[in-house]
Amino acid sequence: MLWKAGRAWLLVLAVTMLLIPGCSIDNHLQKAVKVEDPFASEDESEFIGLVIHYLELPHGEATLIRLPNGKNMLVDTGSTEDWPRLFAALTERKITRLDYVVLTNDLPGHAGGFAFLVERVLVENVILPRPIESSIRNAAPLKAAKKAVTVTDGEAIRLDEDVMLQVLHPSEPLFLSPQDNSLVFQLRHDKLSFLFASAMNEKAEERLLEKHADQLKAAVLKVAAQGSNQASSQPFLSKVDPQVAVILTGKPREKLKDGQEEVLERLGESWAETYITSQNGTITILSNGKDYRVLKRKK
Repeated sequence: MLWKAGRAWLLVLAVTMLLIPGCSIDNHLQKAVKVEDPFASEDESEFIGLVIHYLELPHGEATLIRLPNGKNMLVDTGSTEDWPRLFAALTERKITRLDYVVLTNDLPGHAGGFAFLVERVLVENVILPRPIESSIRNAAPLKAAKKAVTVTDGEAIRLDEDVMLQVLHPSEPLFLSPQDNSLVFQLRHDKLSFLFASAMNEKAEERLLEKHADQLKAAVLKVAAQGSNQASSQPFLSKVDPQVAVILTGKPREKLKDGQEEVLERLGESWAETYITSQNGTITILSNGKDYRVLKRKK
């Protein structure tokens, strides 16, 4: 009798839900189910694939990545002045632990926020380029992290079943310019690639074209050096052939230098859909390894 009463109650509930306008059993189930299609939801919390946030910061660069397995990775930490904005972005997403922090170089706009980060967030692993490890250690308190992992040209780290961090640069001999010794890598998610060009200039691009021309193609390019005209040469962009380009800069478009406008023109000639964080806000990519979606969010 209890079983029959329970079954009758479920039937009444189902009929009631169907009678309520805009309400159905399917609607309620959809809210509880994670989705694999990047076009099925604008809520990153419902998406189970790779989520990349190119963060809007006033001065430096930082990119927050949630891997499909739920682990979190931060690429660069912005400048000391950027820390309040970076901390707000982490707090908003309830992140108190980072599985990986990638420091691409020792420049203030890339590593300046690390000292603040390790005071407030548990950092499990720091990934840094081996050829310039000593200079980064001088700029950031790496002892606060549990483990430092050094990488160099040609090495790879598997971050998830279908996600690989493939290192393309730096390599010996080092350049005189610290920007040209930055860590450059492809984040490969199944069939899609996301190229992170850090702060490198044209000399580093020339070496990449010599050594890794067949590995540069990417669906999404994090444009080098905040869109500086010292990078993003036409030969390099032709090999990368990006569908989407993201420039991380705090400067509004009307205050960009003439050289940065040249880069925007070159990206346009490459048919890349270009986003500028100062203009478009944080840019979020949802990827399932085959398809991806771009979301803009202006704060």
